[in-house]
Amino acid sequence: MTESYEYNQNHDMANPRVTLATTASVLALISVALLLSVYFAIIVGGIALVLAWLSRGSDGKFLPQAKRALVFGSIGVIGGYFLMVQAFVSVFTDPETRALVNQYSQAISGESMDDMIKEIEQNLGVNFGDLSQ
Repeated sequence: MTESYEYNQNHDMANPRVTLATTASVLALISVALLLSVYFAIIVGGIALVLAWLSRGSDGKFLPQAKRALVFGSIGVIGGYFLMVQAFVSVFTDPETRALVNQYSQAISGESMDDMIKEIEQNLGVNFGDLSQ
């Protein structure tokens, strides 16, 4: 209860720090909501983290909204990167996922992902090993 009272006493919406912290908090919550659209969650969560850090006062303390933004923005960024890495690992290790990606790639571009990797290997003179299968 005391925090709520202090919040109402000391936080004026005309203060730019409060506006930055509130905006950061809203963006952080949006980044968590957009977690399954990985890239948006990373971008919006990163913006929320920057705004939360910018809202810090000269004494180095964060407003409650900024603390919330740091937590939820971090969840958005870390969760987004985790899902992105998990998707790449799944494509290159799970045969069923690999076949599905090859099928989608074939339907969209007319060439499977495996053929694209082989073409990149030939053009650049590199060997990706097991990636091209």
